[in-house]
Amino acid sequence: MQRWVFVLGAAWLAAAAPPPASSSAKVASWDEVNVLAHGLLQLGHGLKEHVERTGGQLRALGSRLSAHNASLARLERRVDAQRRLDGRIADLAAQLRALLAELAEHKAAVHDRLELLDGKLRQALRQNGPENGSSSPRRSGGAGELGVLQDFVSRQNLRMEELFQKLKQQQYRMDKQNLQIKSLQSKVNMLLPMHIKENETQTLRWKNSVVRSADRAANHSQNARAQTLEVSKFPTGCHQVFLEGERSSGVFQIQPPGSKTFKVFCDLTPGSGGWTVIQRRWDGSVDFDQLWEAYRNGFGNMSGDFWLGLDRIHQIVQEGMFRLVIEMQDWEGNSQLVQFLFRLGGEDTAYTLSLLGPVLGELENAMGDFPQLPFSTRDQDHDLKGDANCAKHLSGGWWFSTCGHVNLNGKYFRSIPRQRHERKQGIFWKTWKGRYYPLKSTTMKIQPMELGVES
Repeated sequence: MQRWVFVLGAAWLAAAAPPPASSSAKVASWDEVNVLAHGLLQLGHGLKEHVERTGGQLRALGSRLSAHNASLARLERRVDAQRRLDGRIADLAAQLRALLAELAEHKAAVHDRLELLDGKLRQALRQNGPENGSSSPRRSGGAGELGVLQDFVSRQNLRMEELFQKLKQQQYRMDKQNLQIKSLQSKVNMLLPMHIKENETQTLRWKNSVVRSADRAANHSQNARAQTLEVSKFPTGCHQVFLEGERSSGVFQIQPPGSKTFKVFCDLTPGSGGWTVIQRRWDGSVDFDQLWEAYRNGFGNMSGDFWLGLDRIHQIVQEGMFRLVIEMQDWEGNSQLVQFLFRLGGEDTAYTLSLLGPVLGELENAMGDFPQLPFSTRDQDHDLKGDANCAKHLSGGWWFSTCGHVNLNGKYFRSIPRQRHERKQGIFWKTWKGRYYPLKSTTMKIQPMELGVES
């Protein structure tokens, strides 16, 4: 800035200085003024570009902060829901204790009645012995008392059975509430530290970005005055495309660190942060029953169904941990979403998928209890089921554990097949619709876990 003020001052002094005596000196002085004016014009263009770029970054920052605020609001609602569930659990526990106390009282009463019944029966047996000839009226009276006692015992047994059923229902409700609380706690424990860390570091990163942008604008102005061009670089991923202000989803050219450029489909929905789509099944226009080489390099059309390619996915995610979101839809119009953190190894590990945390969403994890899953196709069998080739059995390529829990790269059916052996080769997520329900559509997309501005 001081250099620019000096240049402006020099231009003003040159313009305000009295013209010299000779005509040749006067012409040289105006040439200098023209040169300075041209430099100031280029400087003004550079400043204008810097202001526009900074404004776009500030707008993106506002969008990011709004998304963080919405996420924190959702977390607060979940915490409130967990507190209400705790209150309900406490109420259910109190009801259960009351039922147990009532059951104990009825048990003691039944015990007393049984002892009384036992005494009366013994007395009746003594009175109705063979030595008593006139025992018919007494037998008849004893039989009446015995019938009354039997009826009382039956009613008590029925009451005890009702209490036992209520106790089972209360226990079932408590177990269900405990499962819901554990699910909410895992979601809160997973998301809250992540959002707190992002909110703490986001402002500093954006400040550093603005400073770097100002430095780049100054360098650009100096380079413009020297008539040199600055070569632009491709974004490293869809997240950087989003940070640069783009909000229309589509195909973009990216260049991850240390990799060549290639095209990806970016989901740039406002407030999303920018997602790289790695798989999409919409209409069944592409056959996903491919071999290893095709799954490694990618196939399909990015305007419809496609698989980005294991090698390209690995190039994108090799710098750190990423989120993977899976969106699914059935034929009735219902949708589900699951999300988890992951890493992906290279081809030397058979592109092993490492799950780094619990699955987030309403569905249970269908990937299995295995922390690492290698990728398999019918010509490269790396699944964890030793006596079968899951890719041949189910169709397509996937991170199979033991066949039958999930396969989003199976055959696409435009309607539900009648034959069961055909349905098991379709696109399915077992913990949602079961193994034999082929889904209508799926989308898989990834995003860096640590969101920030690329330098």
